[in-house]
Amino acid sequence: MRGPAYDIVWETLEAGGHSDAAFHRIAEADKSLTVSQKSFIKRLSYGTIERAVEADWILSQFSRARVDRMDAPVRTALRMAVYELFYMDQVPERATCYEAAELLKKKGAGRHVGFVNGVLRNILRHPEKRDEEADWARLSLPISLMEHLISQYGKKTARKIGEAFLERGGEITLHLQPDRVSRTDYMKLLREQGISCREGLYMGNACLARGVRDIAALPGYREGMFFVQDESSMLPGVCSGIRPGDRVIDVCGAPGGKSLHALELLRGDGRVSVRDVSEKKVHTIRENIERMRYENVECKVWDATREDAAYREWADVVLADVPCSGIGIIGRKPEIKYRALEQTETLVPLQRKICENAVRMLRPGGALIYSTCTIHRRENEEQAAWIQDHLGLRPESLDSFLPEVLKNRQSARGMLQMLPGIHGSDGFFVARFVKEG
Repeated sequence: MRGPAYDIVWETLEAGGHSDAAFHRIAEADKSLTVSQKSFIKRLSYGTIERAVEADWILSQFSRARVDRMDAPVRTALRMAVYELFYMDQVPERATCYEAAELLKKKGAGRHVGFVNGVLRNILRHPEKRDEEADWARLSLPISLMEHLISQYGKKTARKIGEAFLERGGEITLHLQPDRVSRTDYMKLLREQGISCREGLYMGNACLARGVRDIAALPGYREGMFFVQDESSMLPGVCSGIRPGDRVIDVCGAPGGKSLHALELLRGDGRVSVRDVSEKKVHTIRENIERMRYENVECKVWDATREDAAYREWADVVLADVPCSGIGIIGRKPEIKYRALEQTETLVPLQRKICENAVRMLRPGGALIYSTCTIHRRENEEQAAWIQDHLGLRPESLDSFLPEVLKNRQSARGMLQMLPGIHGSDGFFVARFVKEG
């Protein structure tokens, strides 16, 4: 099972791919794999990706060769072995060392077996050295990202954020459809199947489930009782003020959660135009909408950086959940932390271009809901200030839309930043603006 795990780790960390896409293509391509085998592959590969910074720190204490100068197969096999040794207690240490050597042979790097065995034996002889880890290594965050979080939120909060990233992977949030099932009844169905669950912290139709291996196997999946959406990602819908009869545009809609929320709020009366930049993304949106059995919705391939003249001043609400660095969802997609900061320079102008076109589609008096899944102030608070100053929109308080526990001085000014480790959710930002006229 380490072969498929190796391929997922290599493709993600060495080739710059995405862990989810790699897992589904590599692990699920083999129809002979059992559920438990897939579970092992996923835990080993995702765990290695998540803990690679810490693994590199540990390896640096026991290897004469710098980790960044190792051959990629050696680096990948060692990272996986370190994860197994420290985080997969059910795997015997001898098995970990043996399998690392066998893996290298299969990948054509057998000449490095002696080096790898020596490093692993050294680690096993001196496990106490791990107690010397720096904060950034213990939290498995690149130093640059840790320093960035500290500069924006202080040491204490940065540490809580980093800890939350390591705790978020095993739980998913289900956005229940209140006209199809009550939360009480659905949680009863989950518990009858042995699935641990709890109520959402903020939303009355949110249910958090742990240990779900196959979402499609959950009760009510085919009947459209729920879709997967973090509570923080429900905020654009909650703060949109969407009412039956409204016309809504979701400009960066994939995979479709915010459009589904809009359709839920419309209650069958109104219209949603949801679009994204590629047919592949729009296909995913269509699949989710069809499963949820919603109508009055148009799915459209459209680049949000281009003006859509046919929809000028058409919408009562425009949802602009723009492409972002994704720092807020590192707990679910750990590879983000290795390239998030460097992407910001190109993302900021892209976000602004999308907002410029979004405003053109908004009728006078309509609302623009700007949101991201990052906790980078340049993409959030600074962008909100830019929207107000350059696009002629007026920020509007979120307090009439939010549960009492989320109201604060920031929400009164029309924006809200959710932080992992502080709010018990993914990191997320939302701001509400009204078009004058």
